[in-house]
Amino acid sequence: MNWQRIALQIAERLRDIATRQGNVPFATGELRASHVVQPSGVTDAVLSVNTSYARAVHDGRPAITIRPKSKKALHWAGARHPVRSVTQPARHGDPWLMRAVETLESEGLDFLAPEIGQDVADELTDALRARGLNVRRR
Repeated sequence: MNWQRIALQIAERLRDIATRQGNVPFATGELRASHVVQPSGVTDAVLSVNTSYARAVHDGRPAITIRPKSKKALHWAGARHPVRSVTQPARHGDPWLMRAVETLESEGLDFLAPEIGQDVADELTDALRARGLNVRRR
């Protein structure tokens, strides 16, 4: 049995759930398009989100103050005048990946049955449940 292929199928299903409309935060579509599934090692797979701001969107971030690095003030196109600093408020997280994991748990692993057989899918469900995941059985 090819465990990496199974891991990749699970990661792909998780990516599909994570990027569903209404689940992933959407402003420009860049965050949705940046989800990538890759093999890892010999038996594993990884779902990653390749944007610099994904973690801040998922987990939230504290308030930040932006100050100039080498000048006395900040100025940008459209600003009425230079300013010494800009404060951005804290942002609450939007944990779309955690929601995707919860959805995968509730949908179960029956989608693997054509590949590995229903008995093995059930055993995999039991193993994941033993590790604390609340995976649904058919």
